Amino acid sequence: MAFTEDEVTALQLLLREELQAEIRPLRDEMNKRFDEVATQVDGLYRRDEKREQEYLSIREQMRRLEAESN
Repeated sequence: MAFTEDEVTALQLLLREELQAEIRPLRDEMNKRFDEVATQVDGLYRRDEKREQEYLSIREQMRRLEAESN
């Protein structure tokens, strides 16, 4: 049985809609998880930046103490 061009177009549209309906929940879940991971990574970067500032502050204090004792 041969399909007309309009029938083929209609089937393509139907298949596209079905595929999008199946993929949308997966895409939404992936986006949600990506956002969660990105938030965690941002938190890790902020923590590391804070630790680096603390380290630099301690190093500067040690340098001053060494200079005072000399």
